[in-house]
Amino acid sequence: MQKSKVIIAGAVLIVLIIIASFSAMSIVQSRTVADVEKSQTEEVKADSVSVKWKRVSSADGYYIYKSLSGSNEFEKAATVKGEKTNTFTVDKLEQATAYDFFVTAYKDTEGKDYDVESKNHTVITACTPPAKQSVSKLESAEEGVLAAEWEINPKAEGYEFQYVKGDGSSFEEAVTEDIKDKAKANFKVEKLEPKATYAVRARSYISFNNERLNGEWSKTLTVKIAEKLAVSNTVDPKKPMVALTFDDGPGYNDASDRILDVLEKYNARATFFMLGQNSLDHPKNLKRKVALGCELGNHTYNHNHYGSNVTKEDIKKASDAIAKVSGQAPTCFRSPGGNTTELIRNECKAENMPLYYWSLDTQDWKYRDSAHVYNAVMKHVEDGDIILMHEIYGSTADAVEKIVPALIKQGYQLVTCQELIYAKTGKMPEAGTQYLNATTVKNETS
Repeated sequence: MQKSKVIIAGAVLIVLIIIASFSAMSIVQSRTVADVEKSQTEEVKADSVSVKWKRVSSADGYYIYKSLSGSNEFEKAATVKGEKTNTFTVDKLEQATAYDFFVTAYKDTEGKDYDVESKNHTVITACTPPAKQSVSKLESAEEGVLAAEWEINPKAEGYEFQYVKGDGSSFEEAVTEDIKDKAKANFKVEKLEPKATYAVRARSYISFNNERLNGEWSKTLTVKIAEKLAVSNTVDPKKPMVALTFDDGPGYNDASDRILDVLEKYNARATFFMLGQNSLDHPKNLKRKVALGCELGNHTYNHNHYGSNVTKEDIKKASDAIAKVSGQAPTCFRSPGGNTTELIRNECKAENMPLYYWSLDTQDWKYRDSAHVYNAVMKHVEDGDIILMHEIYGSTADAVEKIVPALIKQGYQLVTCQELIYAKTGKMPEAGTQYLNATTVKNETS
């Protein structure tokens, strides 16, 4: 009987030892977590890197560490909770910079102020590409020439510049220029087709692992290539001059033709800001303006919209109509009511058109009185003025019949706006820039 008790006690002891062993193993297991495997980078952008890994079944979450590549000075970039999560995007990174990452799994330790973390990890490396490039200026101020400027990327090793004929919907046939000078921020293309539209874009690049790493292409910009400049060699920059300008035509009366009669009689030129619809209705008037050396300007298609209501289509449709009738694209633009917006300015830049405001307003539309218009000009005119009138009023035509010979008698040359700017500054007017007079820019929006 005593022997049986000893055997039973021994058995109980063995069971207790086994239970204690399992408990100890359980405690040990609760304080360990498997290593993270198959870490890799996925989407890499200029300011972020997406990291992916194989899930660890015993994990309560993961830690993401990052460091500048090669520095080995890792810092915790993020804590990702949940066993089933296996991706995370590390953001707020520097562009054109190499980073090292690794992922560890962790397990919560209840009642403790620390977590159990896996011991081993694999370091993965990714390099962010250069930031999206920005083309800051695109123009065509010379016949057949396109000139572009972009912002310098301090981390770039060079730039790629592409140009293609068309609206930029496809760059499959684009010419690519490799600009290896990282300090260069401009490029000029010559011998392009005048009056044709070209699209351009640019991007910066760096080297990583002996391969080129490109940044994102800039926004596509377009520009209409300039044709032969219509500046008369009869303009004397040493003598006073003004630009007579007329809006809203051609008119549905004889005022437009009478104004042209005066210009022809005195060998004078003017700039006409016309409506696309009126241009289609009066093709002979447009062709006569061209024959007299006058400058054709765009004043939107039908003058129905002002300021922020003016659309790209209002401008482009007018340009197309004027070109269709006259064979020449308009070389300048005036905003309806003088209200200019960034959209208007950008579209004019794309179509290679400067904008002209005015420095002397006759208010002929308000008074409809020839004497008032005449006095408004002759009492206030100054060298370099851009004078505002409208070619649709008979009273304005009456005034012009007296104004033109009177100005010529006082020594003024009557030139186009383009001729005025060039003669007074020595430079062609810039597309997208608005001029108040021969030398004053009025670039604020109205």
